[in-house]
Amino acid sequence: MRLHRKDFNFTLEGLSDAAAYAHEKGVKIYVTVNNLLTNAETVELPAYLSFLQKISVDGIITQDLGVVRIARKIGLTVPIHASVMMNVHNLEGLQLLEEQGISRVILGRELTLDDIKLLHSKTSLELEYFTHGDMCFAQSSQCYHSGMVFGKSSNRGRCLKPCRWAFDLVDRKTKEVIPVQVPGPYFMAANDICLLPFLPEVISSGICSLKIEGRMRPSEFLGPLVSFYRYTLDQYYADPVGYTFDWDKFSKLNDIRTRDFSPLYAFGNPGPASIGYTGKQEPRFFSRAVEEPVITIEDIKNYPLPSPETGSAAKPLLAVKAGSKEAALAALENGADLLYTSGESFCSQDKPWEIADFQEVIARGQQLGKKVVAGVPRITMPWEIERTNFFLEKLQELKPDGILVTNLGTVYAAAKITGLPLYADYSCNIANQEAACLLQDYQVTQVTAPLEFCFEEILALPEGPLPVEAVIHGSLPTMVTDHCLPAALLEGTTKHQICSGSCRKRSFGLKDTTGQVHILEVDQDCRNHIFLANELALLPYLRSFYGAGFASLRLEIPLYKAKDAAAVTKLYRTQLDLLWEDPTSYAFSESCWDQLCALRKGPFGTGPYTTGVNVKE
Repeated sequence: MRLHRKDFNFTLEGLSDAAAYAHEKGVKIYVTVNNLLTNAETVELPAYLSFLQKISVDGIITQDLGVVRIARKIGLTVPIHASVMMNVHNLEGLQLLEEQGISRVILGRELTLDDIKLLHSKTSLELEYFTHGDMCFAQSSQCYHSGMVFGKSSNRGRCLKPCRWAFDLVDRKTKEVIPVQVPGPYFMAANDICLLPFLPEVISSGICSLKIEGRMRPSEFLGPLVSFYRYTLDQYYADPVGYTFDWDKFSKLNDIRTRDFSPLYAFGNPGPASIGYTGKQEPRFFSRAVEEPVITIEDIKNYPLPSPETGSAAKPLLAVKAGSKEAALAALENGADLLYTSGESFCSQDKPWEIADFQEVIARGQQLGKKVVAGVPRITMPWEIERTNFFLEKLQELKPDGILVTNLGTVYAAAKITGLPLYADYSCNIANQEAACLLQDYQVTQVTAPLEFCFEEILALPEGPLPVEAVIHGSLPTMVTDHCLPAALLEGTTKHQICSGSCRKRSFGLKDTTGQVHILEVDQDCRNHIFLANELALLPYLRSFYGAGFASLRLEIPLYKAKDAAAVTKLYRTQLDLLWEDPTSYAFSESCWDQLCALRKGPFGTGPYTTGVNVKE
């Protein structure tokens, strides 16, 4: 995860020396093994894990469930810590990891200290929390923007920080720029977290380890920073009753800071107080907005995707994720084999999902002989997981064909509450079959390919025992965040303060410096979802999926109204049928592309299939 600064990485010899040096000082050493790994990369992992055990490191920190499974297979005795990139933010996620032998979890940064105190009272796991440093705007491991646009994934240590771009807030329908009440265009430039003044509250929550984000930071910066925390902890433990915070020390810390400080979510949603809108204190802008490639008629003729070399010629199911009852029924009527209901109710839809809607959609699917799989929300914080558990209990009665699970907590809860097959969505970040096989123990029967991989990497995923689905069309989410942009930008509030509900009155977008507009959607819990500027549309390139071995190909269209859901589903249904009936003579018709463009207006692109993560790089 240090690929921006390779000089900050260790050789094996250097790592061995570092472990010996730390142990001489009576200090524990943890090694991050927290990249998201492909099938090919996991081959090298057993030898490396064995090396870490040989040099007696005190723990490894990992994001990928494949690492957890391989460590167990080789009998690794080094304690395993779950990285913050596992996005664990509820008790059920902790329970799954405890069953897998994890000893410590670095918790999601959106949890409050009160949330953590409650979790601590219900688990024996050690809990770690970020207390200082550079923070992400999006939920951990759920930002795919850099990976999809640049092929530089935040899940693989190469994020180019699109959250630090300048934006305008616009009305998606009229395209007009909406005046905002903040002093600059850097709407997502989160300040650095600093909990130094609040260490008694941090300690009281049950956190056992304070995490300072020091990755790729020079020793001249880290030395004084760590000493401030060491001094303050020692002062508190020496005399908790007589402890008072040393504001003179804090003044010195302020002098060496990079960005302004914020407690972020430790005491509740911080809203606009957590953002450096002017960008003046950004130490470095890693990238600027670039135009996403747009498919033209000429591009359809000049085929950009490779064809699979070998594989199964079995016909994949056409899957559709719909965002409303009406859209779901329309997709079923027009050729969807597998229907997912979205876990979110987006403001742009006519009305939110209700329990009765699921009953109707499931019944219609059964009448048509189609599968209906119910989705749960992508993020389920402690107060939200209770509602999700209630929903799962209702689904057990309604008996859909499965449940689309979205994080480790919903995997665990769905397996515990229902006996239904589970389908792991892209937000589970399953990049290798080892990780997929671990989830088989929790009733997972199919996984979704990562959204940020290029086509070559996606093609390699079906080489394993668990079926794989690929997303081939739709609006691709780049970030999901608990920060409500309309509330912050227009009213200076947060989702946990009273606002006027402006998100319910108009459709918002974020216009970057190239002029592209990224959809900004707000869900039922005021969580914000940001999307690529161009819709993914692989309708002209379906030939590349013939023989690739995917169990299903998905239209990711939870933002579509019923009319568009029906028409686009029908277009893909027709082309898939023609291709599999006679692959030799199949040719894509430009008139079909014209129909899609007339329906949705575009712009359309190939998304990460041509620009995403390429491991060979």
